[in-house]
Amino acid sequence: MKQLVLIIALALFAITTFAQMCDQVVIEGKSSVKMAPEQYIFNVRISVSDSNYTTCANLALKEAEKIASEFKRNGIDKDLVKTQNYSIREIREHDYVTKKLEFKGYQAEIPIIIKTVADYEKNDIIFEIIKNNFEANFNLSFALTPAQTDEVKAKLISLAVEDAHQKAKIIAESSEIKLGNISKIQYGEPQLIRGFSNTSYELQTEQIMIRGSGKIGGTNALNPSEIEMSTSIIIAWQIEE
Repeated sequence: MKQLVLIIALALFAITTFAQMCDQVVIEGKSSVKMAPEQYIFNVRISVSDSNYTTCANLALKEAEKIASEFKRNGIDKDLVKTQNYSIREIREHDYVTKKLEFKGYQAEIPIIIKTVADYEKNDIIFEIIKNNFEANFNLSFALTPAQTDEVKAKLISLAVEDAHQKAKIIAESSEIKLGNISKIQYGEPQLIRGFSNTSYELQTEQIMIRGSGKIGGTNALNPSEIEMSTSIIIAWQIEE
């Protein structure tokens, strides 16, 4: 008996919910926008090793000071150069004779990030400084600037709303109904179609790995591929009697 009551209650709930939905036309508007990124992000990493902890720490700091001085000497805006963190760890390697992890010293690392824009006149100088002072790989990635992000988001929302209105109009005409006022709008943040994104919209579309000892042309030779973003917006219209 209890099961029958429960089934009847669920059926009534479903009928009521459907009836409420039938009073509205709910449309999902979609949009996508492509834009060539104008932000350049140089990622480099200072890495030194030594058997003594203090010596290792000091070597890393000296390397950081050397690089900072080189940037300053070449007129690179110091506000563009940021240190992400500073870490020191033990290096232990497996010894196949003793079958144990043997202590080999310490390694200190200081990741550095330099953010500029495409038309920054000293991008090539930054390129050269990095190539001449870093033995390990570094990468150059591309992202939307904050201004570009705002522009893309505004376009996406506008186009998604327009798409929803067009779909609603076609559905209303085809179904011979009249749409009333908008009763609800639901919107989610834009999503990156190609590449990856994070919450601050630093959208990385491409990475170029470069050996520190190699030769490469200037940044003018680079042509970052476009970033494509998409979004959707759900709009509900009341159906007029």
